[in-house]
Amino acid sequence: MVRRTIVFMGTRRVPLEVQAALLSAHAAGYRVALVTGSVPPISENLVDDVEIVDIFDRPAALQAAMALATRSGAEGVVTWTDIGVELAAALAERCGWPGPGTEAAHRARNKHSMRAAMADQPQFIPRFRHVRSLSDLQSAYEEIGTPAVLKPAGGSGSRSILQVEDGADLAALYAHASRLTATGISRLFADYDGEFVYEERLGGTEHSVEGLVSDGKVHIAGITDKWVTEPYYVEYEQVHPTALPAAAQRRVYDLTEAVVKAIGLNWCAFHLECRVLPDGSAKLLEIAARPAGGYITSHRNSLPRKPRSSGNRAAARHDSDAESVRGQPRRTQPGTGPIRGLRRSGRGSRHLWNRALRLRA
Repeated sequence: MVRRTIVFMGTRRVPLEVQAALLSAHAAGYRVALVTGSVPPISENLVDDVEIVDIFDRPAALQAAMALATRSGAEGVVTWTDIGVELAAALAERCGWPGPGTEAAHRARNKHSMRAAMADQPQFIPRFRHVRSLSDLQSAYEEIGTPAVLKPAGGSGSRSILQVEDGADLAALYAHASRLTATGISRLFADYDGEFVYEERLGGTEHSVEGLVSDGKVHIAGITDKWVTEPYYVEYEQVHPTALPAAAQRRVYDLTEAVVKAIGLNWCAFHLECRVLPDGSAKLLEIAARPAGGYITSHRNSLPRKPRSSGNRAAARHDSDAESVRGQPRRTQPGTGPIRGLRRSGRGSRHLWNRALRLRA
């Protein structure tokens, strides 16, 4: 039997996540052709063909990906990080493969374009303004007020998000944000250099939604509860399945469907982050046209009922302590229940991404 080939547009930085994705592809019957700056040593035996290229050099990376696709006879592409989202969409269009499309990929990468696509559904998004100058920032501050956040339009992983309080020194804030997002700090910001979004700071609880879109249909794998530090929004705890009551889950599902449709995503995985406010409404933080990182899709979705110890920490309760949301065990309070490690490779998550690979074929 001839094994089909799929292109991986880059990999994650964490070796365990890289390996989980490669193993899932092989388990689904695919050869992997990789576009990357370097092949992780731990995964060399799982990569069937490779093009080494600077993925931040977009024209060179796309040319290398095209050569790899032609040489390997590949039939599709997936990406695992925001860096590769628009490249993967461009490759899919060039090769005539299913994919999100370059316009939708742009909206999933640029936080201003993302919110602009939802402007006719204000109930799902925070109030926001596009910022490209100090003057823009001053206008946004006057119109939207505080508390607020200023975030880079092309950021990822909560990098360089700054809180804005009443009486803030806007000139100093803008200068600081510009320094933090200089391409010399991270080339990630080069795609949308100098662009920011100013938006109202949301309260409530933070959550992410993992899923995929195939032929216009949204498949939701689950909701993850999150806890982040302030003021820098570093995630320090993630719990799956969610502790949200059924009514709140339904609102998160409705938000997800609305965002995916407005952005125009299709034939891709997605990772949506949102806040559920005290009044029960759900509002968008952002959506990405790729699977979640932070072990969410590689190791945490879904949790075994009695997790075995490993190097990754997540919270779960004993069966006897668990309540149920749609038949799944859940925690009711942040910080309750024993902290246990997760098994190294969850069968549930491997099944999800095997399914994603089959749907793309």
